[in-house]
Amino acid sequence: MDANEMIKAIVDKHEDVYGGDPLYKNTITRMAAIDLSNINESDVISIVERFLYEWGGMGRVLGRIEYLGWQEKVAEIIKANAENLKRFPKKIIENEELDDYKVEIVRLYETFEGITRPTASAKILNIICPNFFPLWDNRIANAVRVELAHIESHAFDKRVKAFSGEDYFRFMVGIKLFMVKHADIISSLSRQYQQKKLRIVDECLWSLARRPFYLIF
Repeated sequence: MDANEMIKAIVDKHEDVYGGDPLYKNTITRMAAIDLSNINESDVISIVERFLYEWGGMGRVLGRIEYLGWQEKVAEIIKANAENLKRFPKKIIENEELDDYKVEIVRLYETFEGITRPTASAKILNIICPNFFPLWDNRIANAVRVELAHIESHAFDKRVKAFSGEDYFRFMVGIKLFMVKHADIISSLSRQYQQKKLRIVDECLWSLARRPFYLIF
């Protein structure tokens, strides 16, 4: 089995188990209809909070006292950055020169991360700009960071647990490389399952990071 066959087999199995991911699709559809310049706390609660809690399983974390009022703060961040955020839904990660946007990517990620969590920050950016900002979680982020360190021939400090904006940018670079290398199969799966290409990549990486023997048993 070559890499493309493996990607297809993993995504096919994921889609078979999780049935097309209607909550994710509904979330990005609803977010696309929101005027980011006028988003409010109620919008964040009904769209973002529901997504992070039900889809992302982050209710226990974001329900802690230190994150009290994060919904209102996220709404204010989105409004304050609306003009920049409105540019990115039109962009497709694999077609862009990411270095041109590095400063803004790092800044946006770290602005949201300061209010929520590293994984929540990426999820919020993704549902606003689902073709440009990839999803990640701790397992995927760690796995990609280790692999990029290997490719770039430098040491990876396993003591570092937090994920900075620089980490997220490098993650985006790695995701773009993956998507360009496997463009045909990712596009084919995207059409087959009516999913964004970045969501197809996330399904594949999610399974690999958690269940490395996914196809054996």
